[in-house]
Amino acid sequence: MHIQDGVLSPVVCAATGAIALGAVSYSVHRLKQSVADRTIPLTGMMAALVFAGQMVNFPIGAPVSGHLLGGVLAAAVVGPWAGCVAMTLVLFVQWALFSDGGLFSLGANVLHMAVIGSWGGHAVRLFVQRFIGDSHKGIVIGSVIAAWASVMAAAALFCLEFRMSWPPSEIDFSKVFTLMVSFHSLIGLGEALITGIAISFVLNQRPELVADAASVRQADASCVGHGSAITSTLVAGLVFALAVAAFLSPFASSFDDGLESALSQMGIADFNLTGRVPGVLEGYEKVPVPIAAWQTFAVSIAGIGGTLAVFVLAWLLGKALPAATPNLNSEAAGE
Repeated sequence: MHIQDGVLSPVVCAATGAIALGAVSYSVHRLKQSVADRTIPLTGMMAALVFAGQMVNFPIGAPVSGHLLGGVLAAAVVGPWAGCVAMTLVLFVQWALFSDGGLFSLGANVLHMAVIGSWGGHAVRLFVQRFIGDSHKGIVIGSVIAAWASVMAAAALFCLEFRMSWPPSEIDFSKVFTLMVSFHSLIGLGEALITGIAISFVLNQRPELVADAASVRQADASCVGHGSAITSTLVAGLVFALAVAAFLSPFASSFDDGLESALSQMGIADFNLTGRVPGVLEGYEKVPVPIAAWQTFAVSIAGIGGTLAVFVLAWLLGKALPAATPNLNSEAAGE
């Protein structure tokens, strides 16, 4: 669901950019208060996993495809603040390296996938867990519902932004809404399924990794002295992300995703409300390779490169943030 430049008006791009910048800045501020041994490495791992996962488009039963957004999954593992930052790094690398999404529309993409996905999805999951409980079942069901809801919320917000960008005489907005809701209700099912399976697996293998915002500091403290466990988790997650990018991304569905399909059916050939600032490459398949025969593997090479790029950016961010050393005993005494 990556919006390209030209689809939304400059005013809408500026407004969504400002909101997204404020949300990401606040997430970084909150992240500074909880940086511990596990936080940044796991943030990088989740960014790598989401980047790789978003490269694998899946068909939805029509000549339309969808892909993982990943905000709910990221927030479940590293919390909503780090999840928002991880998603933002993914979206930045996708534009900067592969022109996936636009620069002017980067704020809208961050708002839809990072802020709504991580903040909103986390809130929905916790709300559902209030009624079901914090058991394995409650966390999985809450994550599944939150994942589907986050996709629908992002689609609905795009419809509002699109309505504010185009004059009524040029666009049939009822058709836009119908197409977006129809396609993304099915894409949301895929998002929910992937998220539910992933969260269930993590709960079975490393349940301490799934922590709500209130228990992130406690989870970090429980990892002190268990660096090898975190390292093994980090390595396993990164290797899995690289494997997805290398071996599954070339087999992604070639159908347009839900947003692209909806826009193409609107009958507008060229969206040019803003200019366009391309990234380094014009797509994942445009990676330059030294040997012509390797061009077949261009998408795999792009996936590996992008996965490593978001991981390194998260690591650099961790180096820039001061390490927080909260006194858990003092906090507990003050509660």
